Amino acid sequence: MLLLVFASTVQAQRTINLRNMWTVPKVKVLFQGYTLLFSVKDIDKTLGFLAEGGDTSFGTSSNLDTSQYYSCELYANHHLQYRNNLQPLLQNGVGAFLLLSGHAAVFNKKHKRIMKVTANISEAGYNEPYVLVTFYDPKNQKILFFGKMRTDIYNRDLGIED
Repeated sequence: MLLLVFASTVQAQRTINLRNMWTVPKVKVLFQGYTLLFSVKDIDKTLGFLAEGGDTSFGTSSNLDTSQYYSCELYANHHLQYRNNLQPLLQNGVGAFLLLSGHAAVFNKKHKRIMKVTANISEAGYNEPYVLVTFYDPKNQKILFFGKMRTDIYNRDLGIED
């Protein structure tokens, strides 16, 4: 019984190198003092991956205007504070995947760019469609993002060169 409990809480930890984003990201997410920036193009590409796997719960496109800027704030107890459709899309749909693939810009409270983040990835249970991913600032181990990601896109490559 103890082995079963231990096996269900095992996590994989990875260091993620964040890429330089050559186009200005239009989607800004605030999470516990950190600022994360994502591009609309990357969000839409990830939604396409989800649709290929049969998950269209967030649609096949974000329908975000690439000439507009978007901003939202997410909270640690994630699902209790959603006020618009962008929040669950980023926290439960695409945010964790984009961070794991290095397609995000992250800034700390002092507006300094973070080039590496640490990710703790929960082990997916049998037939579990999602993994939970917690991202940390490697300098102080503070949480900078928490989200979930479909297991079927876990090892996908965006194939986007910024």
